[in-house]
Amino acid sequence: MEVHHPHHLSHKKKWSEYILEFIMLFTAVSLGFFAENLRESYVEKERSNELVASLIKDVEKNVVFIDSLVKVDKNVIFKADSAVYYILNTKDKINLELVYGNFLNGSRFLANNDTYDQMKSSGSLRYIKDSVFMKKLIEYSNLVKAAEFRSATQEYEYTSHEYENTKNKFITAEISSYKHSDFFLKYFNFGDTAHINLMKKMYALNEGKSFYLPKEKQEEFKNEIVPVILRHTSLIGTSVYFKLKTRNAALDLLSYYHSNKHE
Repeated sequence: MEVHHPHHLSHKKKWSEYILEFIMLFTAVSLGFFAENLRESYVEKERSNELVASLIKDVEKNVVFIDSLVKVDKNVIFKADSAVYYILNTKDKINLELVYGNFLNGSRFLANNDTYDQMKSSGSLRYIKDSVFMKKLIEYSNLVKAAEFRSATQEYEYTSHEYENTKNKFITAEISSYKHSDFFLKYFNFGDTAHINLMKKMYALNEGKSFYLPKEKQEEFKNEIVPVILRHTSLIGTSVYFKLKTRNAALDLLSYYHSNKHE
């Protein structure tokens, strides 16, 4: 009997078919890669919008904060200059209670930069593609640092040392106890009854009194206290200058952000 074996026909692919398969595979991979890039770009843009919106809120808060600090600082300078004028102008014995009542400390400026610091540390600043906005942001940030340094370092350091030391050199025990009891009763009038009653008694000891500097100490007082007061007000004035420059940069940044409809 004759046996017939099936014949398996093999088809040899042409080069054009290999090329077509390669093109189809390459296109599929490329489209997938392109789609993933689009998705990442969208997520990145959304993240950028969220961070910038949060940063803008921080800037707006800082503007309000600066306005309040400058108001306080101007009052401090006015009070200090009033004290200096009184010290230099009076022909009578110097009333220390009147002088020390005008001694106020300036306000410290520590900006709210949480979002900006977060963006810097995480590398998220790269999300911001607007070069003009970025330039204004960096300028604002640099001024914030300068204002903080002037307020929290130079001004604070001087106030904590030479200014306070010179003030305390001439303050009397009576003035100290009077100011302490007055401050306690105004702002810390809480707690146990015994302590409150003690502060009332301490306050009553000096209430209505005038605390005059002995004449033999007046010249020494003038020569020592006036320069440190004026130095103090000069430092506060410089801090105000930097705070206002920071405020102007902040308003410029905010104006650009809103006018260009960054979302």
